[in-house]
Amino acid sequence: MLDASAAADWLLPGPRSAGVDAFVRPSARRIAPDLIFAEFASVAIKLVRRNQISRTIAHDAVRRLPRLIDEVAPLDALAGSAYALAERHAFSAYDAFYLALALKRDLALVTADAKLARSAAEGGLARHVRLVTPESRP
Repeated sequence: MLDASAAADWLLPGPRSAGVDAFVRPSARRIAPDLIFAEFASVAIKLVRRNQISRTIAHDAVRRLPRLIDEVAPLDALAGSAYALAERHAFSAYDAFYLALALKRDLALVTADAKLARSAAEGGLARHVRLVTPESRP
């Protein structure tokens, strides 16, 4: 499963794409909460506004993402556990939704968010988070 930071590194140009590619193989089943689409669109529009990517690249990536996610988990089913995680471990509510899904499915969340990975490790959730960097290998 992946979060918006990993999806951005995977689908948008930048130095970290190779690290995510190592985890997001064509044979892998890609799962995410439906929050990923709003967060990904937010990242893409910020990069456009900063003139870091073109509108065309951002638009194409935003349109591609839904076709590349195999299973989308609705937020309502995760709300209670996400709230509890956010309250207990001081995660943002957004991060807590991804972690709630990872815990529910007993999967590792692939992320490019170092702060999230560090907070998860500090909270005893390290096995449910996989931080990707350009040097990462599965």
